[in-house]
Amino acid sequence: MNPNKTISANSKGITINFGDVNKHKFVYYNNQDIIKTRKFDKYQVTEEFGFNKIQRKLYTEAVYGLKAIPNEVLMEMRVQTIRNIQLKHNKAKEVINNYKLEVSNTMVDNFLLKLFPKSPVVKKMVNVKGIDSSSTCILSLKDLKINSKMIAERLVKYNVLPENFFNLV
Repeated sequence: MNPNKTISANSKGITINFGDVNKHKFVYYNNQDIIKTRKFDKYQVTEEFGFNKIQRKLYTEAVYGLKAIPNEVLMEMRVQTIRNIQLKHNKAKEVINNYKLEVSNTMVDNFLLKLFPKSPVVKKMVNVKGIDSSSTCILSLKDLKINSKMIAERLVKYNVLPENFFNLV
């Protein structure tokens, strides 16, 4: 490890500066290495998509709603199309939140069973299934190890995305 090495990144690539020998190297990003990023309000969401262009458009509209559509495009859209995107997004938020609650409940159940394997109280608690859809899961998708494909499968199951979503070209 060289203590005189400085690495920085910009929109075109990565710069490596070697301070002790006064040399530098610039590495351009390759298209396949660039991760799709979208900038939202005050934070940036980074997600690697394994979907094609049509799937990515449908998925993004469902999951991110109108925030994923540039203002110029929004101005040209019909009001009914905007409403449909909003409705789809609201349903997707509900489905994703319920999915997060299910996964977190399963994680807690497994943890309690490992911690107290012989407890009849824990066994009764674990046997009670269901979620309170009025509550909001504050855990992130990353913490719950939920990826885009899993979300898309769930959204297809609940008719937010079309049945043939994974076959779209």
